[in-house]
Amino acid sequence: MKKIIPLILSLIILFLISKEIFGWGSVGHSLINRNSTKHFPQEMVGYNLWSEFLAQHASDADYRKSSDPTEGNKHFIDIDNYQEFLSGNFPYSIDTLISRYGWDYVWQQGILPWATKSTFDSLTSALQRKDWDRAKLIAADLGHYVADGHQPLHITRNYDGQFTGQRGIHSRYETQMINRFQNEITFSSEPVVYINEPINFIFDYLFESYSYLDDLLRADSMAKSVAGNTNSELYYSKLWNYTGNFTKYLFQKASNRLASLIYTAWINAGSPALPQTLVEELSLVPTKIVLYQNYPNPFNYSTLIRYFIPKEYVGKTLTFKVTDTLGREIMSVENQVNIDGYHQMEFDGYYYKLSSGTYIYTIKIGNYTESKKMEYVK
Repeated sequence: MKKIIPLILSLIILFLISKEIFGWGSVGHSLINRNSTKHFPQEMVGYNLWSEFLAQHASDADYRKSSDPTEGNKHFIDIDNYQEFLSGNFPYSIDTLISRYGWDYVWQQGILPWATKSTFDSLTSALQRKDWDRAKLIAADLGHYVADGHQPLHITRNYDGQFTGQRGIHSRYETQMINRFQNEITFSSEPVVYINEPINFIFDYLFESYSYLDDLLRADSMAKSVAGNTNSELYYSKLWNYTGNFTKYLFQKASNRLASLIYTAWINAGSPALPQTLVEELSLVPTKIVLYQNYPNPFNYSTLIRYFIPKEYVGKTLTFKVTDTLGREIMSVENQVNIDGYHQMEFDGYYYKLSSGTYIYTIKIGNYTESKKMEYVK
Protein backbone atom coordinates (compact mmCIF):
# COMPACT_ATOMS: atom_id res chain seq x y z
CA MET A 1 0.00 0.00 0.00
CA LYS A 2 2.87 2.40 0.76
CA LYS A 3 4.12 2.06 -2.82
CA ILE A 4 0.66 2.44 -4.36
CA ILE A 5 -0.16 5.77 -2.65
CA PRO A 6 2.90 7.64 -4.02
CA LEU A 7 2.14 6.22 -7.47
CA ILE A 8 -1.45 7.43 -7.31
CA LEU A 9 -0.30 10.86 -6.14
CA SER A 10 2.20 11.04 -8.99
CA LEU A 11 -0.48 10.19 -11.53
CA ILE A 12 -2.80 12.83 -10.08
CA ILE A 13 -0.05 15.45 -10.24
CA LEU A 14 0.77 14.46 -13.82
CA PHE A 15 -2.90 14.77 -14.75
CA LEU A 16 -3.18 18.23 -13.21
CA ILE A 17 0.01 19.48 -14.85
CA SER A 18 -0.92 18.13 -18.26
CA LYS A 19 -4.35 19.72 -18.04
CA GLU A 20 -2.92 23.11 -17.12
CA ILE A 21 -0.18 23.57 -19.70
CA PHE A 22 -2.50 23.45 -22.68
CA GLY A 23 -4.23 26.32 -24.50
CA TRP A 24 -4.47 27.29 -28.18
CA GLY A 25 -0.88 28.37 -27.66
CA SER A 26 -0.04 32.03 -27.06
CA VAL A 27 0.24 32.71 -30.78
CA GLY A 28 -3.14 31.15 -31.58
CA HIS A 29 -4.93 33.02 -28.81
CA SER A 30 -3.29 36.26 -29.86
CA LEU A 31 -4.35 35.81 -33.48
CA ILE A 32 -7.98 35.15 -32.56
CA ASN A 33 -8.24 38.05 -30.13
CA ARG A 34 -6.53 40.53 -32.45
CA ASN A 35 -8.67 39.67 -35.45
CA SER A 36 -11.97 39.64 -33.59
CA THR A 37 -12.20 43.42 -33.96
CA LYS A 38 -12.31 43.06 -37.76
CA HIS A 39 -15.91 41.94 -37.36
CA PHE A 40 -17.11 44.85 -35.19
CA PRO A 41 -19.86 46.90 -36.86
CA GLN A 42 -19.32 50.58 -37.66
CA GLU A 43 -21.54 51.71 -34.79
CA MET A 44 -18.97 50.37 -32.28
CA VAL A 45 -16.84 53.46 -32.89
CA GLY A 46 -13.28 53.07 -31.60
CA TYR A 47 -13.69 49.52 -30.30
CA ASN A 48 -11.73 48.17 -33.26
CA LEU A 49 -8.72 49.87 -31.66
CA TRP A 50 -8.87 47.30 -28.87
CA SER A 51 -7.23 44.77 -31.18
CA GLU A 52 -3.65 45.00 -29.93
CA PHE A 53 -4.68 45.13 -26.28
CA LEU A 54 -6.84 42.03 -26.72
CA ALA A 55 -3.95 40.29 -28.49
CA GLN A 56 -1.42 41.25 -25.82
CA HIS A 57 -3.64 39.96 -23.02
CA ALA A 58 -5.02 36.94 -24.87
CA SER A 59 -3.16 34.46 -22.65
CA ASP A 60 -3.65 36.18 -19.29
CA ALA A 61 -6.07 33.42 -18.33
CA ASP A 62 -3.39 30.79 -18.96
CA TYR A 63 -0.82 32.69 -16.93
CA ARG A 64 -3.21 32.87 -13.95
CA LYS A 65 -3.21 29.09 -13.60
CA SER A 66 0.00 29.15 -11.58
CA SER A 67 -1.52 31.44 -8.93
CA ASP A 68 -5.25 30.67 -9.11
CA PRO A 69 -6.19 27.01 -8.45
CA THR A 70 -9.70 27.61 -9.83
CA GLU A 71 -8.54 28.81 -13.25
CA GLY A 72 -7.43 25.62 -14.98
CA ASN A 73 -10.83 23.91 -15.05
CA LYS A 74 -12.36 26.90 -16.86
CA HIS A 75 -10.42 26.04 -20.02
CA PHE A 76 -11.92 22.67 -20.94
CA ILE A 77 -14.86 20.34 -20.66
CA ASP A 78 -14.46 16.58 -21.02
CA ILE A 79 -17.93 16.48 -22.46
CA ASP A 80 -17.74 12.90 -23.69
CA ASN A 81 -17.51 11.70 -20.07
CA TYR A 82 -21.23 12.54 -19.80
CA GLN A 83 -23.73 9.93 -20.93
CA GLU A 84 -26.13 12.72 -21.88
CA PHE A 85 -23.69 13.97 -24.51
CA LEU A 86 -23.26 10.51 -25.99
CA SER A 87 -27.04 10.09 -26.19
CA GLY A 88 -27.56 13.54 -27.72
CA ASN A 89 -29.46 14.99 -24.77
CA PHE A 90 -26.89 17.12 -22.95
CA PRO A 91 -28.38 19.68 -20.49
CA TYR A 92 -26.98 23.19 -20.77
CA SER A 93 -27.68 23.95 -17.11
CA ILE A 94 -24.74 23.31 -14.80
CA ASP A 95 -27.20 23.03 -11.90
CA THR A 96 -28.87 20.08 -13.63
CA LEU A 97 -25.53 18.32 -14.03
CA ILE A 98 -24.57 19.01 -10.42
CA SER A 99 -27.87 17.56 -9.23
CA ARG A 100 -27.16 14.36 -11.19
CA TYR A 101 -23.41 13.93 -10.66
CA GLY A 102 -22.40 16.17 -7.76
CA TRP A 103 -20.19 19.25 -7.86
CA ASP A 104 -16.88 17.39 -7.58
CA TYR A 105 -17.53 15.32 -10.71
CA VAL A 106 -18.74 18.30 -12.75
CA TRP A 107 -15.73 20.35 -11.64
CA GLN A 108 -13.31 17.59 -12.61
CA GLN A 109 -14.79 17.45 -16.12
CA GLY A 110 -14.18 21.18 -16.61
CA ILE A 111 -16.56 24.13 -16.72
CA LEU A 112 -15.55 25.90 -19.96
CA PRO A 113 -19.06 26.75 -21.28
CA TRP A 114 -20.24 28.22 -17.99
CA ALA A 115 -16.96 30.10 -17.42
CA THR A 116 -17.44 31.61 -20.88
CA LYS A 117 -21.01 32.68 -20.05
CA SER A 118 -19.94 34.13 -16.69
CA THR A 119 -17.16 36.13 -18.37
CA PHE A 120 -19.65 37.41 -20.95
CA ASP A 121 -21.90 38.60 -18.10
CA SER A 122 -18.94 40.30 -16.40
CA LEU A 123 -18.09 42.11 -19.63
CA THR A 124 -21.66 43.39 -19.90
CA SER A 125 -21.46 44.75 -16.35
CA ALA A 126 -18.08 46.42 -16.94
CA LEU A 127 -19.37 48.11 -20.09
CA GLN A 128 -22.46 49.31 -18.23
CA ARG A 129 -20.19 50.90 -15.60
CA LYS A 130 -18.00 52.32 -18.39
CA ASP A 131 -15.03 50.75 -16.66
CA TRP A 132 -12.98 50.65 -19.86
CA ASP A 133 -9.79 49.19 -18.41
CA ARG A 134 -11.67 46.35 -16.75
CA ALA A 135 -13.83 45.78 -19.82
CA LYS A 136 -10.78 45.32 -22.05
CA LEU A 137 -9.23 42.78 -19.69
CA ILE A 138 -12.48 40.83 -19.41
CA ALA A 139 -12.91 40.91 -23.20
CA ALA A 140 -9.40 39.44 -23.55
CA ASP A 141 -10.32 36.64 -21.13
CA LEU A 142 -13.57 36.05 -23.00
CA GLY A 143 -11.54 35.66 -26.16
CA HIS A 144 -9.35 33.07 -24.47
CA TYR A 145 -12.30 30.93 -23.41
CA VAL A 146 -14.03 31.26 -26.80
CA ALA A 147 -10.80 30.19 -28.52
CA ASP A 148 -10.47 27.19 -26.20
CA GLY A 149 -14.00 26.24 -27.17
CA HIS A 150 -12.89 26.06 -30.81
CA GLN A 151 -10.03 23.67 -30.09
CA PRO A 152 -11.36 20.10 -30.41
CA LEU A 153 -8.95 18.71 -27.81
CA HIS A 154 -10.39 21.03 -25.17
CA ILE A 155 -13.74 19.29 -25.40
CA THR A 156 -12.81 15.66 -24.88
CA ARG A 157 -11.50 13.31 -22.24
CA ASN A 158 -8.87 12.27 -24.81
CA TYR A 159 -7.40 15.79 -24.60
CA ASP A 160 -3.80 14.64 -25.20
CA GLY A 161 -4.41 11.49 -27.22
CA GLN A 162 -3.68 9.41 -24.12
CA PHE A 163 -6.50 6.97 -24.92
CA THR A 164 -5.49 6.47 -28.55
CA GLY A 165 -1.72 6.13 -28.21
CA GLN A 166 -1.12 9.71 -29.41
CA ARG A 167 0.16 11.40 -26.28
CA GLY A 168 1.59 14.84 -26.98
CA ILE A 169 -0.81 15.64 -29.81
CA HIS A 170 -2.23 18.60 -27.87
CA SER A 171 0.99 20.60 -27.89
CA ARG A 172 1.97 19.40 -31.35
CA TYR A 173 -1.29 20.59 -32.88
CA GLU A 174 -2.08 23.82 -31.12
CA THR A 175 1.37 25.19 -30.34
CA GLN A 176 4.14 23.68 -32.44
CA MET A 177 2.11 23.49 -35.66
CA ILE A 178 0.48 26.90 -35.23
CA ASN A 179 3.87 28.51 -34.53
CA ARG A 180 5.13 27.15 -37.84
CA PHE A 181 2.12 28.01 -39.99
CA GLN A 182 0.64 31.09 -38.31
CA ASN A 183 1.28 33.21 -41.42
CA GLU A 184 -1.08 31.00 -43.41
CA ILE A 185 -4.00 31.71 -41.07
CA THR A 186 -5.93 34.66 -42.47
CA PHE A 187 -9.14 36.30 -41.29
CA SER A 188 -11.93 37.91 -43.28
CA SER A 189 -14.61 40.22 -41.95
CA GLU A 190 -18.01 38.65 -41.25
CA PRO A 191 -21.15 40.32 -39.90
CA VAL A 192 -21.68 39.90 -36.17
CA VAL A 193 -24.98 38.66 -34.80
CA TYR A 194 -26.91 39.59 -31.69
CA ILE A 195 -27.07 36.52 -29.45
CA ASN A 196 -30.40 36.01 -27.67
CA GLU A 197 -29.30 32.94 -25.69
CA PRO A 198 -25.52 33.06 -25.08
CA ILE A 199 -25.31 29.66 -23.36
CA ASN A 200 -27.02 27.99 -26.35
CA PHE A 201 -24.66 29.84 -28.69
CA ILE A 202 -21.65 28.62 -26.70
CA PHE A 203 -22.77 24.99 -26.70
CA ASP A 204 -23.50 25.13 -30.42
CA TYR A 205 -19.90 25.97 -31.26
CA LEU A 206 -18.58 23.47 -28.69
CA PHE A 207 -20.49 20.68 -30.42
CA GLU A 208 -19.26 21.85 -33.82
CA SER A 209 -15.64 21.90 -32.62
CA TYR A 210 -15.98 18.42 -31.17
CA SER A 211 -17.08 17.16 -34.60
CA TYR A 212 -13.50 17.71 -35.85
CA LEU A 213 -11.91 15.54 -33.14
CA ASP A 214 -11.76 12.33 -35.17
CA ASP A 215 -10.35 14.21 -38.16
CA LEU A 216 -7.59 15.65 -35.98
CA LEU A 217 -6.65 12.31 -34.43
CA ARG A 218 -6.64 10.67 -37.86
CA ALA A 219 -4.44 13.46 -39.26
CA ASP A 220 -1.90 12.99 -36.48
CA SER A 221 -1.70 9.25 -37.19
CA MET A 222 -1.28 9.81 -40.93
CA ALA A 223 1.39 12.49 -40.46
CA LYS A 224 3.30 10.20 -38.10
CA SER A 225 3.01 7.34 -40.58
CA VAL A 226 4.48 9.42 -43.41
CA ALA A 227 7.24 11.08 -41.35
CA GLY A 228 8.06 8.11 -39.14
CA ASN A 229 8.05 10.39 -36.08
CA THR A 230 6.18 13.29 -34.48
CA ASN A 231 8.95 15.85 -34.14
CA SER A 232 10.30 16.50 -37.64
CA GLU A 233 9.48 19.30 -40.04
CA LEU A 234 8.02 16.67 -42.37
CA TYR A 235 5.60 15.57 -39.64
CA TYR A 236 4.44 19.15 -39.00
CA SER A 237 4.14 19.87 -42.71
CA LYS A 238 1.92 16.82 -43.16
CA LEU A 239 -0.10 17.60 -40.05
CA TRP A 240 -0.80 21.07 -41.45
CA ASN A 241 -1.69 19.61 -44.84
CA TYR A 242 -4.24 17.32 -43.22
CA THR A 243 -5.68 19.78 -40.69
CA GLY A 244 -5.08 23.22 -42.22
CA ASN A 245 -8.51 23.68 -43.82
CA PHE A 246 -10.58 22.98 -40.71
CA THR A 247 -8.03 24.69 -38.43
CA LYS A 248 -8.28 27.92 -40.44
CA TYR A 249 -12.07 27.59 -40.34
CA LEU A 250 -12.04 27.21 -36.54
CA PHE A 251 -9.79 30.27 -36.17
CA GLN A 252 -12.06 32.34 -38.42
CA LYS A 253 -15.19 31.27 -36.56
CA ALA A 254 -13.61 31.78 -33.13
CA SER A 255 -12.75 35.39 -34.02
CA ASN A 256 -16.22 36.10 -35.40
CA ARG A 257 -18.07 34.45 -32.53
CA LEU A 258 -15.95 36.33 -30.01
CA ALA A 259 -16.87 39.54 -31.84
CA SER A 260 -20.56 38.59 -31.69
CA LEU A 261 -20.36 37.98 -27.94
CA ILE A 262 -18.59 41.31 -27.35
CA TYR A 263 -21.13 43.06 -29.60
CA THR A 264 -24.02 41.47 -27.69
CA ALA A 265 -22.51 42.52 -24.35
CA TRP A 266 -22.12 46.04 -25.74
CA ILE A 267 -25.77 46.17 -26.89
CA ASN A 268 -26.99 44.77 -23.55
CA ALA A 269 -24.91 47.39 -21.73
CA GLY A 270 -26.69 50.20 -23.58
CA SER A 271 -24.16 50.64 -26.43
CA PRO A 272 -21.75 52.87 -24.46
CA ALA A 273 -19.56 55.20 -26.52
CA LEU A 274 -15.81 55.23 -25.90
CA PRO A 275 -14.47 58.62 -24.72
CA GLN A 276 -12.74 60.51 -27.53
CA THR A 277 -9.58 60.84 -25.47
CA LEU A 278 -9.38 57.06 -25.15
CA VAL A 279 -9.97 56.59 -28.89
CA GLU A 280 -7.11 59.01 -29.63
CA GLU A 281 -4.84 57.19 -27.19
CA LEU A 282 -5.61 53.81 -28.73
CA SER A 283 -4.97 55.22 -32.22
CA LEU A 284 -1.27 55.78 -31.52
CA VAL A 285 1.01 53.24 -33.24
CA PRO A 286 4.81 53.02 -33.35
CA THR A 287 6.71 54.58 -36.26
CA LYS A 288 9.83 52.42 -35.98
CA ILE A 289 10.79 48.83 -35.16
CA VAL A 290 9.95 47.93 -31.57
CA LEU A 291 10.92 44.75 -29.72
CA TYR A 292 8.79 44.35 -26.61
CA GLN A 293 9.63 42.62 -23.36
CA ASN A 294 8.39 39.05 -23.35
CA TYR A 295 5.27 38.28 -21.33
CA PRO A 296 5.13 36.70 -18.86
CA ASN A 297 8.62 37.25 -17.52
CA PRO A 298 9.92 35.28 -15.66
CA PHE A 299 8.12 32.43 -17.40
CA ASN A 300 7.56 28.73 -16.98
CA TYR A 301 6.80 26.60 -20.03
CA SER A 302 6.22 29.30 -22.68
CA THR A 303 6.25 33.06 -23.19
CA LEU A 304 5.04 35.45 -25.91
CA ILE A 305 7.45 37.84 -27.62
CA ARG A 306 5.94 40.73 -29.59
CA TYR A 307 7.51 43.13 -32.04
CA PHE A 308 6.34 45.89 -34.38
CA ILE A 309 7.53 46.16 -37.99
CA PRO A 310 6.94 49.36 -40.07
CA LYS A 311 5.88 49.25 -43.73
CA GLU A 312 9.33 49.95 -45.14
CA TYR A 313 10.56 46.56 -43.90
CA VAL A 314 7.87 44.50 -45.67
CA GLY A 315 9.52 42.00 -47.98
CA LYS A 316 12.70 41.78 -45.94
CA THR A 317 13.85 38.69 -44.03
CA LEU A 318 13.52 38.73 -40.24
CA THR A 319 15.66 36.45 -38.08
CA PHE A 320 14.48 35.53 -34.60
CA LYS A 321 17.06 33.88 -32.36
CA VAL A 322 17.32 32.71 -28.75
CA THR A 323 20.68 32.09 -27.08
CA ASP A 324 21.98 31.51 -23.59
CA THR A 325 24.21 34.08 -21.89
CA LEU A 326 27.32 32.39 -23.36
CA GLY A 327 26.02 32.91 -26.88
CA ARG A 328 25.08 29.27 -27.50
CA GLU A 329 22.13 29.08 -29.85
CA ILE A 330 18.89 27.56 -28.56
CA MET A 331 16.79 28.18 -31.63
CA SER A 332 16.78 30.35 -34.76
CA VAL A 333 14.14 30.92 -37.43
CA GLU A 334 13.93 33.12 -40.51
CA ASN A 335 10.73 34.43 -42.06
CA GLN A 336 9.93 36.94 -44.73
CA VAL A 337 7.89 39.88 -43.42
CA ASN A 338 4.71 39.88 -45.48
CA ILE A 339 2.73 42.52 -43.57
CA ASP A 340 3.62 45.45 -41.37
CA GLY A 341 2.31 45.98 -37.85
CA TYR A 342 2.43 43.84 -34.74
CA HIS A 343 3.81 40.30 -34.82
CA GLN A 344 4.46 37.70 -32.17
CA MET A 345 6.53 34.61 -31.54
CA GLU A 346 5.81 32.05 -28.85
CA PHE A 347 8.92 30.58 -27.26
CA ASP A 348 8.41 27.28 -25.44
CA GLY A 349 11.13 26.71 -22.86
CA TYR A 350 9.69 23.33 -21.94
CA TYR A 351 9.92 22.18 -25.55
CA TYR A 352 13.60 23.16 -25.73
CA LYS A 353 14.32 21.52 -22.34
CA LEU A 354 15.82 24.68 -20.87
CA SER A 355 17.42 24.89 -17.45
CA SER A 356 16.39 27.75 -15.18
CA GLY A 357 18.29 30.91 -15.98
CA THR A 358 18.68 33.98 -18.20
CA TYR A 359 18.32 33.80 -21.98
CA ILE A 360 18.66 36.36 -24.76
CA TYR A 361 16.17 36.80 -27.59
CA THR A 362 17.11 38.81 -30.67
CA ILE A 363 15.42 40.04 -33.84
CA LYS A 364 17.43 41.08 -36.88
CA ILE A 365 15.98 42.65 -40.01
CA GLY A 366 18.08 44.52 -42.54
CA ASN A 367 20.68 46.49 -40.60
CA TYR A 368 18.53 46.56 -37.46
CA THR A 369 19.29 44.28 -34.51
CA GLU A 370 17.82 44.38 -31.02
CA SER A 371 18.02 41.97 -28.07
CA LYS A 372 16.35 41.59 -24.68
CA LYS A 373 16.77 39.30 -21.71
CA MET A 374 14.19 36.86 -20.37
CA GLU A 375 14.14 34.59 -17.33
CA TYR A 376 13.08 30.95 -17.44
CA VAL A 377 12.04 29.33 -14.16
CA LYS A 378 11.75 25.57 -14.25
